[in-house]
Amino acid sequence: MQGAIFTAFSDLVIEQQGMGAWDEILDNVQPASGGIYTRGQQYDDNELFALVGALAEKTGLPATDLVRAFGKFLFGKLYSNMPPNIEHISDLKEFLISIDSVIHVEVQRIHPDAYLPKFEYTETPEGDLVMYYASKRKLCHAAEGLILGAAEQFQRKVTISHPECMHQGDERCKLIISIED
Repeated sequence: MQGAIFTAFSDLVIEQQGMGAWDEILDNVQPASGGIYTRGQQYDDNELFALVGALAEKTGLPATDLVRAFGKFLFGKLYSNMPPNIEHISDLKEFLISIDSVIHVEVQRIHPDAYLPKFEYTETPEGDLVMYYASKRKLCHAAEGLILGAAEQFQRKVTISHPECMHQGDERCKLIISIED
């Protein structure tokens, strides 16, 4: 997993819980990296999962809620580094649809070894966007948080339902995004 994810996670913990909490989590997890992350480096996925688990244990919050909150926080970090060819997008739905075909293509160009989730899209008869998420990491709750962060960025209110989930044995996750007018 890209180091940018780890640096953002440490930023979140330090901003919300303080440096002492981050040090305590690192002491509990004893990550192979020593907890020293750089944006362009790759780190073992399990290291992040262990850090999230330690944070969940420390705060008493469900890991899924923490991962969703992290996704929302992460959006701001990622959005500030978006490729210039999406600056013209001012519509949330158009932005979400561009993730796989534009943003991930650019990420792959810059970081050829990056493993990225796959998205497919459809629309309901009511006009809701359906995003199908598939990833070996099963970070669908982070995807929900990223969508919430995008909605905030585009100043839109959304409701997300998650009727199919890889954590429940489904092949992929189905996220239905209702965007309020």
